Amino acid sequence: MSKRLFSFIFSVLCMLASAGVQAQGKPLRIGFQTGDINVLLMYASQTGQFAKQGIELKMTPFPAGPAMLPALAAGEIDFAWMGEFPAVTGYSNGMPIEILMMERLDFTNVRLVVNPASGIQKLADLKGKKVAVSVGSTSHNHLLKALAPAGLKQEDVTMVNLSPANMPPAYVAGQVDAALTWEPNVGLMEKAGARPIASTQSLGMITGGIWVARQAFTKDNPETVQAFLKVWRDAQKAYASNPGDVRQHEAKRVGQTAQEFDALIARQTASHPSFEQLLTADFMGPPGKELDSRLMKHLQGIGAFLVSEKRISAAPSDWTRLFNTRPLQEFLRAEKK
Repeated sequence: MSKRLFSFIFSVLCMLASAGVQAQGKPLRIGFQTGDINVLLMYASQTGQFAKQGIELKMTPFPAGPAMLPALAAGEIDFAWMGEFPAVTGYSNGMPIEILMMERLDFTNVRLVVNPASGIQKLADLKGKKVAVSVGSTSHNHLLKALAPAGLKQEDVTMVNLSPANMPPAYVAGQVDAALTWEPNVGLMEKAGARPIASTQSLGMITGGIWVARQAFTKDNPETVQAFLKVWRDAQKAYASNPGDVRQHEAKRVGQTAQEFDALIARQTASHPSFEQLLTADFMGPPGKELDSRLMKHLQGIGAFLVSEKRISAAPSDWTRLFNTRPLQEFLRAEKK
């Protein structure tokens, strides 16, 4: 065999090997919360959307966002779907993590519900009552916001620190008079007779779900990040065109019928911002103006809350690396070509 022919065959084999690796993609290890609702992730993972983009997906369940922080720190997961509080906690403690997008904006997903038998009719009636919250989380912060208009402080109620999944049993057993958490567990308490008296919207707050990544992973695997964004873009389009088909996968995971799950979604009144919306002042901000965005101001407020509650020793001195919108910018530029 001539050297020229050997070289040609070797080059072809290398190209084929390279194509095989690209088709398989690098593993993407995602952490998700079992105690929250994530319609798009369940749809994408259950219908092979990641595989279509050459991503080998590994999903790891966690009971709540804070439990993902050690896994992120140890490099055991690459992406994590969580709320804002654990993300700010981890970043404030020096973890090299970043927010890639705000995946969902909630208006009434987080609700304060009360037992009618407790005599609570309005926020002022919470004084002296036992209220279930997840200390240091979104629900804790919501409770303080709810108490303030009534002239009450944290010390005026008895906070019972429970995970969202443990709140419905405590409510049914009469161990708490009220509870503040999110779907699906707040809905379970309402099904048992609890009455909502406040929500994120009524308290003038914002909250939602965000995608957090290890900075090292996004830096070293830009192609995988772009493939992930393609998966998410397609999932958003599928949800807009056929909500019932997309929802069925998460409905199955939480053990609800299609009708029950549709009612849950209606109680959330959530929205999934587009990539274009994310790069505006209402979300993560235009390029170069992230620090002035609504979401950044919200996260800085969370930092102040966590310091006041001694959940972190100090807020970050530099917030600039918490957002990484470059992958979104690159995706949108490529999409226009």
